[in-house]
Amino acid sequence: MKSPETESPDETGLAIKLDFAETKEGMMNKGHFLEAYIWIVILAGISFLLLVRPDLNAVRISSIVTFALVMFLTEIVSVSLPRGGGTVSVSFAVSLASIIALGPEATAWMSAIGSIRLKDLQGKIPLKIVLFNRAMLALVDGLAGMAYVAAGGKVGSFTFSRSFHALAVCAVCDAFLNVTLVALFIGLKEKKSPVYIWVSNIKQLMPNYVALAPVGLLVAIVYMAYGYIGITLFFAPLIVARYSFKRFLDMRQAYLETLRALAGALEARDEYTRGHSERVAAISTEIGKKLGLPLDKIELLEYVGFLHDVGKIGIRDSILRKPGILSAEEYAEMQKHSLFGAYIVSGISLLGAGAYWIKHHHEKYDGTGFPSNLSGTRIPIEARIISVADAYDAITSTRPYKRPMTYREALDELHRCSGAHFDPVVVSALEKAINDRVRVSPAPGVAN
Repeated sequence: MKSPETESPDETGLAIKLDFAETKEGMMNKGHFLEAYIWIVILAGISFLLLVRPDLNAVRISSIVTFALVMFLTEIVSVSLPRGGGTVSVSFAVSLASIIALGPEATAWMSAIGSIRLKDLQGKIPLKIVLFNRAMLALVDGLAGMAYVAAGGKVGSFTFSRSFHALAVCAVCDAFLNVTLVALFIGLKEKKSPVYIWVSNIKQLMPNYVALAPVGLLVAIVYMAYGYIGITLFFAPLIVARYSFKRFLDMRQAYLETLRALAGALEARDEYTRGHSERVAAISTEIGKKLGLPLDKIELLEYVGFLHDVGKIGIRDSILRKPGILSAEEYAEMQKHSLFGAYIVSGISLLGAGAYWIKHHHEKYDGTGFPSNLSGTRIPIEARIISVADAYDAITSTRPYKRPMTYREALDELHRCSGAHFDPVVVSALEKAINDRVRVSPAPGVAN
């Protein structure tokens, strides 16, 4: 990860770049603090580059150009993120190799120049964001290189007994600085806690840094032994790594689309519930963010939100589409849908604990729900979230037997039932999400 672009660099962990397509006016509207932060980083990066100019007597310009060209090629084949409009590449391995082979000063200049992308040159990215990316790279890779030297790493050669710990320090420093600058940017842009963003991202990015560090070391060793020809040999493995990551993102997107299609097929049986699962998924994720859940849990919560009612596929249409109140026998059958749903989802290994959340999303906080009469914190927090999101969307949606509530009426009703049906903390998180005007879309026909 190199530059902030998305709410969840967590999803990637390789090298993220900032890709804002919005206007200058749009950027200004994000606030003066964000604007000031952008220019502080730009000025700091430029000053750093001027202060740490490489010794051209010790490092050949051709070597810097070679590494910059390899990095540029990795940026050409960068992968677009499914959210946030950002891109990721495997350029961290190139930066690490340059630190070992050429030193921190040369790497700072190499990274700032070599990481530029075609879309930057084509004017698709605002100039100040292009400058921000270059300055950020110079700071992150240059300071990480200095940490490598300070920890005892020797530039131009590598011995495991002497330099391995320095390499680890360098990788950790690179990750720490990168995620910190990213978290500050996203925190200012999205008006969210930078600490929460930092903790969530560093946890998921670090394994990717660890995985790429050996590749960077090998690139450096081969370059120091065989020169320019050696470094080009490692471009192919980097492309393979990029291809694998691209396939992962494609599978992830196809997976989400399949879940949406499954939920849509179920809702097609009843015109009044069309779109319900998608809205529950969106509301659940926003509640999860307000409660500070880890980003991997929030992502899983979105998937489970799509499928929380999938068990209704086993319920008869005469019950599912009945416009009036269900009889005791019919209601007993309807209650089985949470068990059916848990059974179906338990066969999807990637959803993990999601089956348990679905099973218990109709439990009530006071223990009078179904199917297991769980109460309080014995109910999984994710199930409590889905329960509130499900209820909110249901009472703000058009039904043949009732009028939809406004969002204020719905919140009042949820608060009234807090402590009995719903977790008060989760209801308060929903209210905060709505009041902060996050993407919790009202159901069709809701009067706000």
